[in-house]
Amino acid sequence: MPFRVHRPVLAGLLLAGSALAQAPDPKLLADLGRIKAVDAHSRLLVTGVEPPAAAPSRREPATLPLRLRGEGPEWTRAWKALYRINLADADTDENIAVLQEAREKLRREKGAAFAGSMLDVAGVELALVEGEPPPGPAGSGPVRFRFLPRADLFLRPFSPDSADGLKPFFIAARTYTLPKSLDEFLKRIVTPGMERWLGAGAVGIDVGISRYRPINFDDTNAETARAAYSRLVVAGELGASPGDLKAFQDYTFRYIAREAGRLNLVVHIHTGMSREAGRDVGNGNPLLLEPMLNDPNTQRTRFVLVHGGFPFDKEAAPILLRPNVWADTALQDQVRSPTELAETLRWWFELAPEKILFGTDAWSDPSAAQIRWPELTLLGAETTRQALALALAKMVSEGLVTRARALEMAEAVLRDNALELHGLGEKKE
Repeated sequence: MPFRVHRPVLAGLLLAGSALAQAPDPKLLADLGRIKAVDAHSRLLVTGVEPPAAAPSRREPATLPLRLRGEGPEWTRAWKALYRINLADADTDENIAVLQEAREKLRREKGAAFAGSMLDVAGVELALVEGEPPPGPAGSGPVRFRFLPRADLFLRPFSPDSADGLKPFFIAARTYTLPKSLDEFLKRIVTPGMERWLGAGAVGIDVGISRYRPINFDDTNAETARAAYSRLVVAGELGASPGDLKAFQDYTFRYIAREAGRLNLVVHIHTGMSREAGRDVGNGNPLLLEPMLNDPNTQRTRFVLVHGGFPFDKEAAPILLRPNVWADTALQDQVRSPTELAETLRWWFELAPEKILFGTDAWSDPSAAQIRWPELTLLGAETTRQALALALAKMVSEGLVTRARALEMAEAVLRDNALELHGLGEKKE
């Protein structure tokens, strides 16, 4: 069955939104609205919209970027397009209740088609979703989604947070606990786990460890890593020395990266700004990855800089000249204006136009009722299309590219680059 994209609705949203800021070429923007996009990194919920459990307290607005506070014309347009309701904002309990009721009503009406229908409104054909593939043979899951299992549980196996996630790997290895040695852990848990992910249809893996530590993965000696692992098995993550934890994670990440290259899995590594307030932004500076990227053993591995390194997006640009590194617009297209994102895209276009991916990292925040993945997918797609139109129209006016070439570049960002990188079929002609 062909994918349905609500083009008149999408075009109207794009044109209405662009009128509030620097206006891109309306004809170019309309052309971009007809391109069926691939969201190269999402945290959408395939079976619903609400997070599994609400947080004990609501996030204060001051801890959220302005565009994520659920106020303003773009949110009103999004709620009308998605849920067919007229709501000015989500800053009162009464309005939040109306919004949640409308979401749930639509979810019940659509049933299993809900997630796909939300992608249709955003003009998104396919989403690469952070998380494990559903049970069953490869390709048996929903056709609108491909999956990026989270590899952090292999980097934090001593944490209580990882206990439940590791159980299936322990069962497959016929063990009840972590192996006693690092070599056994890598050979019996990590490699077979990644191979099972591949067999289940995964197209890459997700690494979000920048929420906890910097992403400078040093070239750690094997003996040092083995000794650190032996102590960590006894002490656990909470009782570990920072040096032991870093040595283990550095060595294990490079092992995972090498295995991903062997298995043809793309490594999506979170860089720059995190979704959570209070995290150390510097942990995700993409320049920290360069020593690891220089490792001869990781040259077969392809990496995506999720969030494009923002606010280190300019620093990320030269890294895209490496043959095995890409960057996406995820999160940026929700917290930055189209005008600001256009500046980053222009910077990247001038260096590596083939290395740019559209992404949203859309999620449902348990501590903020207005932040749900359908809204963020739509706002991200709208923002990225507007930003592309602004950046490319300027390049056309300056004589750097033709209009035909500009359209090719936009389509590559919105879909073709992601499809080619992840081996997901032919480019759209």
